Amino acid sequence: MQLLQLPPDSLLKDVEVQIKNELDKIGLFYRIFSRVKTTESLLYKMEEKEYGPDKKLQDLFGVRIVLYFNDDIEICETVVTRKFQKIDESRDHPDSSTFKPTRTNLIFRLDEKTSNLIEPVTRKHFIDNTFELQLRTVFSEGWHEVEHDLRYKCKEEWEGYVDHSRTLNGLVATLETCDWSIVQLFTELSYRNYKDNNLIPMIRNKFRLRFANKPLDHDMEEVLKSDKELVKKLYRVDRDTVLFTLSKISISLPLTFDNIIYICNYLFMKNEEILELTPLILKEQLAKILVVDH
Repeated sequence: MQLLQLPPDSLLKDVEVQIKNELDKIGLFYRIFSRVKTTESLLYKMEEKEYGPDKKLQDLFGVRIVLYFNDDIEICETVVTRKFQKIDESRDHPDSSTFKPTRTNLIFRLDEKTSNLIEPVTRKHFIDNTFELQLRTVFSEGWHEVEHDLRYKCKEEWEGYVDHSRTLNGLVATLETCDWSIVQLFTELSYRNYKDNNLIPMIRNKFRLRFANKPLDHDMEEVLKSDKELVKKLYRVDRDTVLFTLSKISISLPLTFDNIIYICNYLFMKNEEILELTPLILKEQLAKILVVDH
């Protein structure tokens, strides 16, 4: 049963590039992978579950994004949902009494170009023109694979081995703790940077983004160094709001410390001197975004 003529990387290249462009624009730390199910895996799934006109297979095509920081999962989902139509989701909600791998699996409609390429396949078989997006963290990604392939797919083999299953859950709990601890570490480090008047490290560790290697503008630095209350306001800005706003900017905007401060100032700090330094085109973009959002 030969379903596809194109190799996986060619088929999903456009989808992957579109997602990468959105995530790179806001500077998240991540890795991305894509795959098309093998014929063997596809046949197994079709035999295991009944598919028909009203229930089509939705994960023939898969994209996985592995994020370095746990709190970036929500941001990543929001950004991708603006680019592609989300039609379904499956997510695990943490249980205070149980530790197990938590998954965020989302189903999106493929773009028109890719949908047209796979139309001969979707027309012949009960396969939807969708792709599954899995969001994971670096700490959990490998163990999701282990748990899925060696426990979830063969549950009957674990019957009677409750102690080993609990041990595996304990390892997962440790990784979940690591996910939150690494975010907390950078949050605390940013606070120490703020207290020690280390401006650039404070911004870098607060936002945790792939900043361009460009120093702060001299005039900007002078404004901030002369006003401790302004630096406090900068430290207290909401990271998520800044990143969501950054993701909506339609012009090419290098991810520099200056540009992040311009956005922070426009949204939160409202300092006139920094507003004067802000490029007109960026102020126009931010004004449009705020009008639409409100």
